[in-house]
Amino acid sequence: MCRLLIGGTEVLSQTTVLLAVNCGSSSVKIAVFDQALRRLGDAEASRIATDQPVLIRYSGFGETREETLAAGASHADAIARLGKRISACFGGDIRGIGHRVVHGGADFSAPLKIDADLMDRLEALSSLAPLHQPHNLTGIRLFGARFAGAPQMACFDTAFHRTIPEHRQLYGLPLSYAEKGLRAYGFHGLSCTHTVTRFEEITGKPLPKHLVICHLGNGASVTGVEDGQSRYNSMGFTPIDGLIMGQRSGHLDPGAVLWLVDEMKGDTAAVSALLNRKSGLLGLSGESSDMRTLMESSTPAAARAITMFVDRVVKEVAAAAAAAGGLDALVFTGGIGSNAQVIRARVLTALAWLGFEIDPAANEKGAATITMDGSSRSAHVIAADEEQVIARAVKALS
Repeated sequence: MCRLLIGGTEVLSQTTVLLAVNCGSSSVKIAVFDQALRRLGDAEASRIATDQPVLIRYSGFGETREETLAAGASHADAIARLGKRISACFGGDIRGIGHRVVHGGADFSAPLKIDADLMDRLEALSSLAPLHQPHNLTGIRLFGARFAGAPQMACFDTAFHRTIPEHRQLYGLPLSYAEKGLRAYGFHGLSCTHTVTRFEEITGKPLPKHLVICHLGNGASVTGVEDGQSRYNSMGFTPIDGLIMGQRSGHLDPGAVLWLVDEMKGDTAAVSALLNRKSGLLGLSGESSDMRTLMESSTPAAARAITMFVDRVVKEVAAAAAAAGGLDALVFTGGIGSNAQVIRARVLTALAWLGFEIDPAANEKGAATITMDGSSRSAHVIAADEEQVIARAVKALS
């Protein structure tokens, strides 16, 4: 039996729980919830498959602990360690497990229970999200093996965006390619779902008709929402498109991609590695993919990378607003959106012509509303919680 902290009080784990699992390109995050969707604990492994030791953190399990795995440890290694710890606390009490699955293609618009047929269909989509989907599926297989009696659910990051009009999903290519799956899907849908469903509770204001969501982190996108439904997302066929991100290039002329293929003598794997792992803030700065590091840097390259990041956000906000039919409010979420007040201030300053009047004190502390009372359009900060969205789906389906 495991000792937990609930509301600051230490108790013994005697309740069935739900797991929300988020396997990223270099991390695994697991949140534990009770049946009332109270968050009981978190376990996270970061820096997976890098040249640094994997850092594992546990929080809320009666104590906060840190441990490490050797540099180069895989997702499977990290999941084995995390699963062992969770088993020690909740081994026979897990009612359901939900997994973030980055790509659901054109078919999946809601969470689904996982079976062999669904796994085959998700495997077929791995080429569309090669940095994430294989790890998502690894998590499903390994957690399914460890907790064999618990049903598992797939929660799709693309599902929220199935309401984007078809004419925005299609590219200017023969339709036969769209029929094969070459279309814009949109991503960060679980984050958007959390923002839309929790907006009124967190901000104290009704959900606006026209909302733009800026999910800014190592992966970043901008979404235009009308009446609670997605009308536009800056990502497209894959999560590379749109904004400059930590390591991803963002929008790039297709001719430039062809040029890179020629430059690298047809080595498409090398081009993919460049666009997905060596570009973005890391490539531009030559220093780091971490916005915090760049904001502390004094180099011209770091300053230019930040300027380019902000500029792309501003342009995508305008595009998202046009697609949503207007702009009443803007939300910052994600690691950068929730924590980097300087970035928020620069974005809103560039959008001042739209009527945003930033409240410096509110922005400094990351308040739920960071614009002045008289601002014609409001801006807000809502911390991302994809894990809670997953847990709600698991509770509903299990």
